[in-house]
Amino acid sequence: ASPTPTITATASSAPSASPQMKASARAAAVRFYSLYAASRYTAFWVLLAPATKRQVSRKAWAGVHEACSAARAGKSRVIKAVTVFGNAAIITETVAGASPGTAEDVFTYIDGRWRYSPQDPGIYHHGSVTADIAAAKAAGLCKSSKVF
Repeated sequence: ASPTPTITATASSAPSASPQMKASARAAAVRFYSLYAASRYTAFWVLLAPATKRQVSRKAWAGVHEACSAARAGKSRVIKAVTVFGNAAIITETVAGASPGTAEDVFTYIDGRWRYSPQDPGIYHHGSVTADIAAAKAAGLCKSSKVF
């Protein structure tokens, strides 16, 4: 039997769930959702986690979201809860007029800033923006108010 690995975290590797960290996660989410609601998809691509930006080009991100923007038009978001643990924050929000009416998004704390981390960036890997849009529509994402 091999020994069980020990996993440790130092104070500098993960932010604490202090009120300041929750407030900064909330502020990052508000900025992100504001750009999203304003259809400023290229601007909010900058707020993605670095790993996601390496996987999803700015052109693909903006193209897919522009094509799928009708489901989100005019829907306001209200952040209901911010849960911080380690380098992650789960932002729970309600979306007016959406079904389901609540959504959860994950933000990751990287290099002193909160960044959006989509659950499945694979929707942007179909070889072209047109194919990515078709995949998003086929998956029902374009009818959803969820950020993807």
